[in-house]
Amino acid sequence: MSTKIATFTFLVTLFILSSCKGDAAQKGSLSISSFVQKVSSPLKTYNTFDRKSCIDRVKQKINNQEPLVIHIMVPLCDNDNQGIVKVNERLGDGLNLRTNLYWGSKYGVKNFFHKLSPWKLLESKKDINKNILERIILYREYPNGAKVYLVADAYRGDKMKACLLDYFDAISGNSIEQLTINQQSISIKGDADLLIFNGHNGLMDYNMELVYNQDDKIREAAVIGCASHSYFLEHLKHAKAYPLLMTSNLMAPEAYVADALIDTWIQKHDDSQEVKIAVGKAYHKYQKCGIKGATRLFKTGWQ
Repeated sequence: MSTKIATFTFLVTLFILSSCKGDAAQKGSLSISSFVQKVSSPLKTYNTFDRKSCIDRVKQKINNQEPLVIHIMVPLCDNDNQGIVKVNERLGDGLNLRTNLYWGSKYGVKNFFHKLSPWKLLESKKDINKNILERIILYREYPNGAKVYLVADAYRGDKMKACLLDYFDAISGNSIEQLTINQQSISIKGDADLLIFNGHNGLMDYNMELVYNQDDKIREAAVIGCASHSYFLEHLKHAKAYPLLMTSNLMAPEAYVADALIDTWIQKHDDSQEVKIAVGKAYHKYQKCGIKGATRLFKTGWQ
């Protein structure tokens, strides 16, 4: 092993122990050496596309006072069924909504957004189907006139493959679902304006078939999980989903990242670099890892 690779391997190991809070290290299928190879290998050449149609669509909705819809899919942290560094038993119980690291804990999606004063929790439903333990719907209005519904689904920790497939079906337009909340009809999955996967990078554990776009509509997508740029990019390309926010390395996929992404995407939608900067600031605020390093952790676009 070269000196550079050896040094990088050592740093990755330290990062896992100190920063990733149980998300990214594999117990069997992903060794440190294979992770180094994955994140350091050159990217393939992609038939890429831009996000202009997405920008225009969001602007038109805001101008017409039509609500924007954001759909977050959260596979609950699971010590027993995901290739992660084990965390506290309560945090890593993939069936415990109240204590799970990515849902009910201090920086879990439900707990974090529920306690943010601008967001109003409209509805919480349990046992949506055999895979989703809970669905919450929140609402907020922004100074630029945007009216926003945020729908978040908590998937059982042992249903990672189902969560990944639902995400790929959504970003490719293969799946659409209608909801009614307070006599307002909204659409999630493929009709959502922004689709976010938030949790352990399940592609480190499973090989998933590519899902192809069905309607030629470009959608904006984010994957908040370890090293998502190298693992998810080919899937987004075939689904015709624009990579608004991805990650380049190991990280803690906690809700303040999604919060900064959403706020900036709504208010400064034209400039995806503003999203990266805002998310980097938020990550540094909570992780105390240095603003430059935190910003470099996130990527927007194809490169």
